[in-house]
Amino acid sequence: MFRKIHYSWLICFGCALLLFCTGGLCFTGFSVYLPYMRSILNFTNTQVSVLLFVRSLLSVIGMTFVNRFLKKYEIRRVVSVALLMAAVSFVIYGLSTSYAGCLAASALSGAAYGFGSMIPVSILISRWFNEHRGLALGICMASTGVSTFIASPVITWAVDTFSLRTSYLAEAAFVAVMCILVWTLLRSMPSCLDLEPLGSGEETAVSYASKTASGTQIAIMTAGFLMLGMAANNVASNLSLLYQSVGFDSDRIASVVAFFGISLAIGKCVSGLVVDKVGPYKSCGILFIISIAGCAMCCTAGITGLTVASTAVILIGFGMAVASIAPTSFALRVATEEDYPGILSKFQTSHTLGGLIFTTIPGIIADRTDSYVISYIIMLVLITVSSVILQRLYHRIVC
Repeated sequence: MFRKIHYSWLICFGCALLLFCTGGLCFTGFSVYLPYMRSILNFTNTQVSVLLFVRSLLSVIGMTFVNRFLKKYEIRRVVSVALLMAAVSFVIYGLSTSYAGCLAASALSGAAYGFGSMIPVSILISRWFNEHRGLALGICMASTGVSTFIASPVITWAVDTFSLRTSYLAEAAFVAVMCILVWTLLRSMPSCLDLEPLGSGEETAVSYASKTASGTQIAIMTAGFLMLGMAANNVASNLSLLYQSVGFDSDRIASVVAFFGISLAIGKCVSGLVVDKVGPYKSCGILFIISIAGCAMCCTAGITGLTVASTAVILIGFGMAVASIAPTSFALRVATEEDYPGILSKFQTSHTLGGLIFTTIPGIIADRTDSYVISYIIMLVLITVSSVILQRLYHRIVC
């Protein structure tokens, strides 16, 4: 007989659906639209980068204020509003006939991710899971990769078969349905259903720090996540443009993005399990090495073919799980339960701010050089340096 499924796993499923839309369709998976914005809407590389900049700016602003809203309002209300904003953003994209309209849509999608990001998800998972917390977080974060894997070929087919507008409006309808489902599933606390967290009363594998790390140490780690975000948030967003610039057609680009999505999903699930078993230090170290290798292979675009490109995005997708796992896992080990939401918010916000700072750089460089390879070389350096900073400091504080 199967044991009754604890409601915590339904909370995990609801959080996964949330990130499928806000982190996947609005962010990671949205990259498949960028070549169409250039070819159909005649946007320049710089204009596309500005769209990404505006999206990242609003997501940073959202993350900055989300804790205030979470203290005042029920979590499921906040994240449901985030999903509504995501749906409306796709409606605006679909109805827009100007660059200004796309800017407005980009801003709204950024706000949707800011309020429906890993911050509320991590808080929910920490409330509902005393054990298997790493696995639950991994499943939630994997949904962004699953979203990219599923959405990339579907969007390409929809745009090529129907139109760009039809694809946008179909996504808007899908996100609206997901909003209803997430509202139905989520509960802010186990006590709302007279339940206890999963693993309550048992010795847990994941615990908060007994003492929060010093302000200087937190500041250095925050700087490390800033650098990581500069690379991680833009490595994925510019993959389609990188390979379009070296002559890949839309079908091959869709394949490359899909490979990235599925490897990202697998990487996040596997890394969540590994974190539960061996801890953040070793698991994140492995992921950093894999992501560095993948980014280095992306730097060979133009002189290598589809096989190397596919291998590169698979490695990046798997390795870049570290950008999602590290802020949450590191915050758990360097902060007390009371300080955890604030420290997590700092790490997540700085990570997104890093993406914001670097967002326009690839487009500007590409307009001047007709290449995205230089930007990937810069991102390779950023990932390498951030990995050294974060791993060494975490080891000093915790190990």
